[in-house]
Amino acid sequence: MTYRTGEGVCGQETVAVTPPPVRFCLPRSSRLASPQYREVFDQGHSTAGRYLVVWAKRRGGEGCSLGVVTSKRTLRTAVARNRARRLLREAFRLNRGALGKGIDLVLIARSRIAEVGRQEVAADFLAVCRRARICRREGHHD
Repeated sequence: MTYRTGEGVCGQETVAVTPPPVRFCLPRSSRLASPQYREVFDQGHSTAGRYLVVWAKRRGGEGCSLGVVTSKRTLRTAVARNRARRLLREAFRLNRGALGKGIDLVLIARSRIAEVGRQEVAADFLAVCRRARICRREGHHD
């Protein structure tokens, strides 16, 4: 969308101004801090999918917090690890509304994630969350 400034009458030139960019980053309030990773691993439970492993811990409160792990052992190059992190964060962003409230998640990328696209990862994330029973039930709002 382009906004126009100037009067545009009597032959005056109008100038196109673009709006500020939309930010799609994960807000700090939705990110796990370093000590919280250990809590999720110690007190949570894991469920494995085809492209990722979900560790989940209920904590109460509002919203969900996310942490992402990509290891050098699983994904050799930095490019592959960065892409996997982007895919996992996007899967979380797309399906955040389906998750229950007050859940801390740690997503661990599996090596197969390098071979697939966004839709496959998002579908696998949702399937794993359903198996882990952390999705909001249909017709119920937590």
